[in-house]
Amino acid sequence: MTSKEEFADDLINQLVRTAVDLKRETGFEVGAVTVDSETAILGSILAGYFKNSGRKLAETTYAAFDKAGFTVEALAFSELWRRGHPEQDDLWATEDDDLN
Repeated sequence: MTSKEEFADDLINQLVRTAVDLKRETGFEVGAVTVDSETAILGSILAGYFKNSGRKLAETTYAAFDKAGFTVEALAFSELWRRGHPEQDDLWATEDDDLN
């Protein structure tokens, strides 16, 4: 990885961390006894970013599993999605690529 790629990855990680921290701070409810987990907050951010599009969230989940080396899990998740949405292409064919 080049230093430019490393810089970009580090900056992205900092921005994601800042987004989670900001959401946690601004989403705080007075009197709440629980603090949302990092993953719940990030999920909420992604749901808002994708305007609650289940397909885009599923594609993101598939890509995250695949990029992290969880290929079997990615394929199993894609199969689960396909069974629930038989009219759609597999998750590795993104919604933007879907010609149906």
